[in-house]
Amino acid sequence: MMLDRLRAIDWEDDDAVFDHAPSRAALMREYHRRMAHWAHALNAEAYWPFFDIVQRIDPDFTLSDDVRTELDDYLSENVGWPSVARTCRGAVNWAEFRSGTAIALPELEDPYEPLLVMYERGGGFTVESEFIDLTGIAVPIKPLSNYLLADPIVQLDPEVLDALDESAG
Repeated sequence: MMLDRLRAIDWEDDDAVFDHAPSRAALMREYHRRMAHWAHALNAEAYWPFFDIVQRIDPDFTLSDDVRTELDDYLSENVGWPSVARTCRGAVNWAEFRSGTAIALPELEDPYEPLLVMYERGGGFTVESEFIDLTGIAVPIKPLSNYLLADPIVQLDPEVLDALDESAG
């Protein structure tokens, strides 16, 4: 269950934020790339990059009362950053929606996985006017068109991510 995965994240690990700064930046860029493709496919460019894909596919979709209550409680107690909370909610909606939908979806990569891996490697982020602050590194905010690349920015493999961090250190 996606909510269990979120619960396992250590949002307060200050060392991980700095130890994994390069990989976290690459993962944020990969999230932007994937969400750019989803936004383009769903005609949702105006909502990019931090939007709930499910609400664009099926605005009537809702989480079960139990999951929604658990998610609301978890987010209010553990996640203080609005964009992070929105993406966590989006990831839970996505997981629940995918497990029960018969709607045909575009054949695109999982939109939230790079961000979830980034969270697992050192917590959240804040959005500034011209960049995303990952604490320890900043990712410039570029236009959506810059992210409509065919090739992934980074592999989500832990060994690849660790090597990226080690080569920067």
